[in-house]
Amino acid sequence: MKYNKSLLLLAVVCIFNIHFPTSQAQQILSFQSTPEFIDDDFRFYDPEVNWVDSVYTALTLRQRIAQLMIVRVPLDLNGSQAEEFISDMNTLGVGGVCFFAGTADRQAQLTRNFQASARVPLLVCIDGEWGLGMRLKDMFSFPRNARFGELPPSADSIVWRMGQEIGRQCRMMGIHVNFAPVVDINSNPKNPVIGTRSFGTDPERVARLGIMYALGMQSQHVMAVAKHFPGHGDTDVDSHLDLPVINHSAAHLDSIELYPFKKMIAAGVDAMMIAHLQVNAFDPRYPSSLSRPIVTGLLRNELGFKGLVFTDGIDMKGITNTYKDGNAELLALKAGNDFILLPPNVKQAIDVIALQAASDDSLRLAIDEHCRRVLHAKYKYIIAHPLHDITVPGADRREACQEIVSDLDLTLDHTIDTLVNAAIQAQAIPGCQIVVLHKGRKVIDRAYGHLTYDADADTVTPQTIYDLASVTKVAATTLAIMKLVDMEEIKIDDKLSKYLPYLKKTDKADITIKQALSHCARLKAFDAYWQQTTGYDSILALVAKSPLNEKEGMLYSDLGFMLLSDIVKRVSGKPLDLFVAEHFYHPMGLTSTMFNPIRNGIDISRIAPTEVDSLRGLIDGTVHDPNAYAMGGVSGHAGLFSTADELAQIMQMLLNHGLYNGKHYLKPETIALFTRRHFANQGNRRALGFDKQLFNPSSNAQTCPEASQNSFGHTGFTGTMVWVDPDAQLVYVFLSNRVHPSAETNLLARMNTRTSIQSVLYRLLNK
Repeated sequence: MKYNKSLLLLAVVCIFNIHFPTSQAQQILSFQSTPEFIDDDFRFYDPEVNWVDSVYTALTLRQRIAQLMIVRVPLDLNGSQAEEFISDMNTLGVGGVCFFAGTADRQAQLTRNFQASARVPLLVCIDGEWGLGMRLKDMFSFPRNARFGELPPSADSIVWRMGQEIGRQCRMMGIHVNFAPVVDINSNPKNPVIGTRSFGTDPERVARLGIMYALGMQSQHVMAVAKHFPGHGDTDVDSHLDLPVINHSAAHLDSIELYPFKKMIAAGVDAMMIAHLQVNAFDPRYPSSLSRPIVTGLLRNELGFKGLVFTDGIDMKGITNTYKDGNAELLALKAGNDFILLPPNVKQAIDVIALQAASDDSLRLAIDEHCRRVLHAKYKYIIAHPLHDITVPGADRREACQEIVSDLDLTLDHTIDTLVNAAIQAQAIPGCQIVVLHKGRKVIDRAYGHLTYDADADTVTPQTIYDLASVTKVAATTLAIMKLVDMEEIKIDDKLSKYLPYLKKTDKADITIKQALSHCARLKAFDAYWQQTTGYDSILALVAKSPLNEKEGMLYSDLGFMLLSDIVKRVSGKPLDLFVAEHFYHPMGLTSTMFNPIRNGIDISRIAPTEVDSLRGLIDGTVHDPNAYAMGGVSGHAGLFSTADELAQIMQMLLNHGLYNGKHYLKPETIALFTRRHFANQGNRRALGFDKQLFNPSSNAQTCPEASQNSFGHTGFTGTMVWVDPDAQLVYVFLSNRVHPSAETNLLARMNTRTSIQSVLYRLLNK
């Protein structure tokens, strides 16, 4: 196959102009190798290797040394000073810049100017351990690492999200490297420089959270730098002021200080920063940043680190007090560092290194190796992932940061623990589960107490299954009716008797589906049908015969939902349990949400028992409600079992307007129809199936006063509650077996535990 070479080269030019502004494309293009033609055919080398080789061969020895220098951007540069700084950088050909203070707008403009004039793209760095706000006064700052270090392992994802958000904002600002995370162990209370910058005193926790932070940033193509190798935590001197000395044994350092760094290497962190420490167990002669036994021997050879290695700032007094006039930079390079950070005098450092390299072949080879590694990093973070524009993060990014902090506060707040423990201590509940989703993210997933009050009772776990009682009305029956409306099989204004012929000649003949769902059909609240008969059809026959109440208005009733479940069965041809399993639970991947859990293969040890009944004994694994039990365990008013986690997923689907994990389960308009009030002008607060906030919210009600009027949910007799607030994007699930061993005293309701916890959630979210 033959090609016109000039057309091919024109294509290459076009590709690079897509990725870079014109001036930068022209500069970088000068380093591109042309295609290699063999027998009128052509091939390209690997693009990364080709780019690195092209740039590298065009650099002089001094320029290769300069590529290893990261220089400090002076504060408050005016126009002429900025031009002079750019000229000096370009003359020397430094590898990168590091910002330390200012405003986001100013840094963005300087970055644009720096990159537009650079012959080889600059690696832009910042030291933003807790976000860009650490350096830029108009940007957001996260809490220090010590706060995140309090998180339980189940909430590690919050740290990942922080790293991801910091990385996203760095990318927007044209920053390629963030000198974070700190993975030093905060083991010395006299440490003047680490302290709250550390994730804590436990090496395993520090490593775990450091990995989350680093991988979150690197997911946004921003280089994470684990620091300060080999561990700055157990010192009582600030290396900015003097050189700290560490006299621990090598074995101690390996098991404590080095532990997080080894884990970070295994997890794939891109870079390491070497601290200025006198670590006598590893090298009694040189500081760690200038020590070949530490940088090359320990980090590279023994621990197998393949990424980039930065020194800590060479301008710190821990180095400059002893090493001057470019000698520190020379020693740092000989030690094995790739980047020399913040040399006090860049030209002098280049002069000293170049003079030594002229007569030292090994140093010259080391310079070449480091330069190539730096260029590979520039390809990875600049060429392979180009920015089309540098922008200042706006209000949406600040809001995203605040959401992360809110989730952190929710997770760490102990008020909820105090409220639950008080209820357990008062024997209002033996234990419970709480799951909270905020904006689709799980921010609380906690299990408390035991299944019973027995001394040897099993503890509650996230896998414990609870009898939901009347939460069945919304998590099964209402869902089923909504689905039938979606399928256009029924309408909410249809009469029950249209589908239930046995009601046609009764006083219930004119009751509509909408009235039954809203508890304003004049149906009795309940009746002890189980004392008269057993069997699904037999009990429904008694419901049909029961007299209506004379008084109009809302009266909460089980009977309407018993009839609604029969509509589901008669219209769909499937009983309620099979219908909701087929249309919701199974496709959603819910394996613990079901009627009759023991019959469906659930181990009884996972199920929280309910009441000790005079006739049935300990009710364990079967529905607590006697009418539902007499109907075979499946009814529209009670009988469903689940975990807090799976129930939260159902509620999140409703909050998502029927969408969950990419699949539509209900139409948005159907959810809107069912979650609004239809009889408000009659003083009825309820929606269709769902309970609603009081018209005049109260602190002693079924939901907390902070819940919005758009919120909806339900409670259950056994001590359960679900509540969804679209305004706050909040899903709250509380499950307990408060009826164990007796249902007579509802101390849980009297203590307002469920709604008090809900109030805490709103307080923390508003904060």
